[in-house]
Amino acid sequence: MRSLTWNEYVRLALSYAVFSRNEDESWTVEVPVLPGCVTWGETRAEAAVMAEDAVQGWLVTALRFGDEIPVIDGNALGYSIDVPVAELVYA
Repeated sequence: MRSLTWNEYVRLALSYAVFSRNEDESWTVEVPVLPGCVTWGETRAEAAVMAEDAVQGWLVTALRFGDEIPVIDGNALGYSIDVPVAELVYA
């Protein structure tokens, strides 16, 4: 398994983005490799910007709550979590 930087992982996830045009001419974007990662924009360009923001928000939320970060095509997000000293348990 290959470890990716934050930006590399975000770009990889965005490569799976699915754009669909809505009846009101706005755009919806779903990133199916990150379950529930969906956003929209009034234009396709705005939707693309919002998709990047949604992927980053999805990752921050998953890390914050200890959720699993999906491996995409054998690529994992490389990260470390700093634990505040007050939360460490000493034996």
